[in-house]
Amino acid sequence: MRFQIPQFIETEVKIVGPFTLMQFLWVAGGAAILFLLFMFTKGFLFIALALPVAAIFLAMAFVRVDGVPLLVYASYGLSYILNPKKYIFKKEDQTNILNK
Repeated sequence: MRFQIPQFIETEVKIVGPFTLMQFLWVAGGAAILFLLFMFTKGFLFIALALPVAAIFLAMAFVRVDGVPLLVYASYGLSYILNPKKYIFKKEDQTNILNK
């Protein structure tokens, strides 16, 4: 008896149009923040604030580095900055250096 093996099991399911659920949530969150910004600011101030916000949310939704979402790299960077570092010095054996 032959069984069919599922393929492409690591691809994310497109839920909302051409977007995955996470991509849709990032775009919708960015649009909501841009809407709030538009309601409270006008003119040049809105454009100056909207461009970086839109770039950040679009990058979080669509940019992948080596197949990994940008959010994962951002979390790695934050944990590297915030967590304490412990450096351990191991002195090499002097006789081992002389024999080389």
